[in-house]
Amino acid sequence: MPRLTLRTLLAYLDDTLAPVEAKSLGRKVAGSDEARELVDRIKRVTRRRGLKTPVPADADDETADPNTVAEYLDNTLDPATVKQVEETCLGSDVHLAEVAAVHQILTLVLTEPVRVPPRANRRMYGLVESPASRPKRRPNKKLLPVSGTRPPELDRPEADDADAALLLGLKRYAASDSWAGRLALVGIGAALALILVCAVYMSLPHRGPNPPETSPGNSFAQLTPTPVPPPEGSVPKPKEVEPKPKEAEPKPTKKTTDEEPVVPAPKALDPTELSAALGAAVAGEAVAAGAAEPRPNLSDPIAPPDDKVAEIGRVETSRVLVVAQDPGAAGQWVRLKAKPEDDDPVLANVPVMALPGYKAHLLVGPRDKQVQVLLWGNVPEQVPYRVFESRVKFHQPPTGFDADLTLLGGRIYLKSKVTGADKKPAGAKVRVRVAREVWDITIPNAQADVLVELVSWFEPGTMYARKEGPAPRQEARVAVVAGTASLTAPRRFKTVPKLERKTQVDWNSGSGALSDPKPIASDLEADPNPPLDGEVLKIITRTLSDAATKVTDKNVVRQVVEGRLEPPPGTPDRDLVARLAVYTQAALADCTPAGGEHLKPLVDLLRSELPWLARQSAVTALTAWVARDPGNTTILRSVLVNKGLGEETDNEDAADRLLRLLRGFVSPTKPDPDRLDDLIKFLGDKEIPVREAALWNVLAVELETWVPLPLERGNVNVGAVGAAVNSEEYKKFLASWRTKVDALKKRPAPVPLPRPK
Repeated sequence: MPRLTLRTLLAYLDDTLAPVEAKSLGRKVAGSDEARELVDRIKRVTRRRGLKTPVPADADDETADPNTVAEYLDNTLDPATVKQVEETCLGSDVHLAEVAAVHQILTLVLTEPVRVPPRANRRMYGLVESPASRPKRRPNKKLLPVSGTRPPELDRPEADDADAALLLGLKRYAASDSWAGRLALVGIGAALALILVCAVYMSLPHRGPNPPETSPGNSFAQLTPTPVPPPEGSVPKPKEVEPKPKEAEPKPTKKTTDEEPVVPAPKALDPTELSAALGAAVAGEAVAAGAAEPRPNLSDPIAPPDDKVAEIGRVETSRVLVVAQDPGAAGQWVRLKAKPEDDDPVLANVPVMALPGYKAHLLVGPRDKQVQVLLWGNVPEQVPYRVFESRVKFHQPPTGFDADLTLLGGRIYLKSKVTGADKKPAGAKVRVRVAREVWDITIPNAQADVLVELVSWFEPGTMYARKEGPAPRQEARVAVVAGTASLTAPRRFKTVPKLERKTQVDWNSGSGALSDPKPIASDLEADPNPPLDGEVLKIITRTLSDAATKVTDKNVVRQVVEGRLEPPPGTPDRDLVARLAVYTQAALADCTPAGGEHLKPLVDLLRSELPWLARQSAVTALTAWVARDPGNTTILRSVLVNKGLGEETDNEDAADRLLRLLRGFVSPTKPDPDRLDDLIKFLGDKEIPVREAALWNVLAVELETWVPLPLERGNVNVGAVGAAVNSEEYKKFLASWRTKVDALKKRPAPVPLPRPK
């Protein structure tokens, strides 16, 4: 039975497999979510306009070479190059479209009968001398010349070349196989001619009713209604005036040029006025010249947000670290406090962030009707999930909305605030901009609680490039955790009138589609206050509160966080303090031009002698950070090179190996056995950061999660990853993990749990 590879999947789509193999492969595709998603992606990219041909990234990039694609489709490449080609296709729409389209074209060409022009037929036979070839042999029906079954004319060698060039392998009317085929072609031609005649006849003007009679002196029909004559005898008849002779009529005199009316030149419209006029015409409105109001672009029904920087809300929760970018200093984060006397309002169009682990309530909007926004920060020690910090940018709400915001990353919860002296529940309408989506969420009352989330991550096997590579995958969703809500996607003309409790609507950048309502996969994961172990929660809460207390000035956030990256010996919960500081340091590198400066302490920590849990948290933080923006990989690589982990060479160095591991090297739930073996090789690397990243990936496979919670793993000495490579301790370390990897290869694939009804 065929394996489920990209080549067999293309053969399955183009129907070139044997029936038994096609049936077997169809079952595998039906049972694999990744295969079904890849099938949809192949169909989408082959129909996508504007895709260019693959361009080699460097001299060693063989995947963009047409010869490599041909050898891949012919199954003549070596396994290493096949693996490289398939990884490139899975990570690049351009390469995937190239391979899929070529496979489809070859399938169509090779399954059609070949029609050889007569002159080419004679030239091919002329290449071999007699008696091995017979140049005068009559072609059979399967190798018909383009002109039909008539043999080549020796006295007119070029007679059929024109048809061969124009028909491109198709046969003309003279080459029909039977009289029935010829009669069918004649019938089709006659029918088309009849339809054309009818269309021309219907388009010709026809004679209307006879016009009313007019006086001989008029050369046009009288358009005014004919007056009704009064009763005879009521009005005396006027005397009849004899017409003057024709020659006595005065001749019309030609007006001079000065008397001719001056026609003003038409006014030229600039593109802006023309666009406004078209917008008014589409909307059915009459636009006066020079008085057209500005309207949004006709292709986008959503107006861009107001870019004015002004006070729009305030922080309600104390003892939390909520920071905002300083509009006057690029890359500088300042703390927002909850005390009104500190005069730290939330400003519109300025990124606001709740640092990892902190939950902060914000109130935005006018005083009489405000919306409560919960910035939900998280760390893996709280909930092992991809959400870390929560980043939002607020805008002045347009007419009809109580709040307008852009979710830059992470998770938020939306609620309407109870207002008024009688504390009556009030609803709210919020416009949320997420990635390329715009969602209008209506919250009917104060009991409703709506979750909005945006996460980014690299899928396993995503192609790695130093400068530019495939964009990370983005996933967003709207979920109702309490009460009900309604959702409208104006750009998609889609509305969900009632989104019930514990249901969600999601979107991802891979398919680009907005799903229908479906149940939430995990109630515990979507809970804004998930129940945690009491003692662990107390330690985490105490550590986070202590960090917030130390930020006495709004401009010392970075200094306080960096001081907690390497707490002195004897500090209570030293490992936990360092880990939480690592997540915060990575969050401060987001959305800032000086992101590289914030990353340097994390790279130093990877090479430090701190306990291995702190180094593992640095890998976790950097894995999440590189996936937040396509350009983050380049920024991190420059920091690694400056720190001595790589050189600007054509060959792969330690920085490249580390970045490959940080971008999702192996699937935690469906690991590739070959990649598991590669992880063992990376565990033996001479650089400690590469070993830590390889260990992070192995732990992810063992725990079957993208964010492995760093805990002691039984009797395996995970701390030995920092020992010398040639030491006996490290050799035992590698042997123990090689045994665990062999066991992971034999582990059965997880069975997906049925969704609750």
